Amino acid sequence: MNLLLILMNFYLIHCMLNFFWLQLSYQIVDSFVWLGIRDIINDLRKRKLKLRPVTYISGTHAYSNDIPHAYIWSPYLVPKPKDWGPKIDVVGFCFLDLASHYKPPEPLLKWLESGEKPIYIGFGSLPIPEPDKLTRIIVEALEITGQRGIINKGWGGLGNLEEPKEFVYVVDNIPHDWLFLQCKAVVHHGGAGTTAASLKAACPTTIVPFFGDQFFWGSMVHARGLGAAPVPVEQLQLHLLVDAIKFMMDPKVKERAVELAKAIESEDGVDGAVKAFLKHLPHPRNPERPQPAAPASFMHPLLLPVKRCFGIAS
Repeated sequence: MNLLLILMNFYLIHCMLNFFWLQLSYQIVDSFVWLGIRDIINDLRKRKLKLRPVTYISGTHAYSNDIPHAYIWSPYLVPKPKDWGPKIDVVGFCFLDLASHYKPPEPLLKWLESGEKPIYIGFGSLPIPEPDKLTRIIVEALEITGQRGIINKGWGGLGNLEEPKEFVYVVDNIPHDWLFLQCKAVVHHGGAGTTAASLKAACPTTIVPFFGDQFFWGSMVHARGLGAAPVPVEQLQLHLLVDAIKFMMDPKVKERAVELAKAIESEDGVDGAVKAFLKHLPHPRNPERPQPAAPASFMHPLLLPVKRCFGIAS
């Protein structure tokens, strides 16, 4: 009997500690998010709203104050978990239309027309410790698999070829919504926007994460069978990239990518985000009867957490 009580107490303590660490993880992430956007919010408050800046501590209350959240990703890729409450919405991806204003250079168009669709490989603005070594790995992987490739220089300095290769084309910044439509597959760092663009273009996608949420996107893409398992950039080797390319060339992977792209095309993330925002605003109790103007200091209780988060004085 004593052993049973000890085991029950141990299990209870274990559950309590798990719950504590889970709650703490949200607070930590909340703090990191606020650290990243604080300057933007304070600039808006100062220039447009003529309000005082928000301190670091006073801005990290989004989770504890139960503020509604809208996550801008496709529920077809990551469905809303069942244990998320009514104040959390998954609204779909939001996209910028850059392709309609982009005019590709003639040499690029000629290269694209000269052979099969290429594989895009690029890591955006992320720093690469050994760009020449990674470039050699990329070129060799393309050569081994018999694929053509577009390498994005990015900020990491990729694409310094020892000698020109007919099957490789090096580019600077090109709108993803145009470029990915010209490609058969994509290898990238796993930024949320780049992931959304590659999936919308129906491209099998392999993610080489550097940090942060890029590991999450890599896992989600792989879980849906849309690309090879993510490989952290510091672990990327020739045979792993070759295997990833071969995985993406499987017709079944392409079929799944096309299926998801059609689902994403049916979404409107901007409309979903607006609806989610409006849904959580307070509604008048009697909309047919005019209400007297509220004093300037009045704030509906539902908006008080938002008010505190942005540091607005009562």
